[in-house]
Amino acid sequence: MSTTVTAGFQILPNGRDMNTDGMISEIIKVVEESGLNFKVGPMETVVEGNLHDVFTLIQKAQQVGINSGATECMTNIKVHYKPSGISIVEKLN
Repeated sequence: MSTTVTAGFQILPNGRDMNTDGMISEIIKVVEESGLNFKVGPMETVVEGNLHDVFTLIQKAQQVGINSGATECMTNIKVHYKPSGISIVEKLN
């Protein structure tokens, strides 16, 4: 069994003049479709799952930025790892 981690991520497209309308909702759609537990915040989205699934999701979310016209994306990622696992609910309590 793999350990559950929580990860907060924020994706920033490169284009200074780029209109990001719709990109956030498209990223959230990819998060919802992942089946991972998640919480959307004003500055980042937090997901929980095994590390492989979390990073696969983040890679797919970055592709949304590219598909929206960015030539590159900067992604800020914070991962909380604990050998016994850590959930979003535990972090909020």
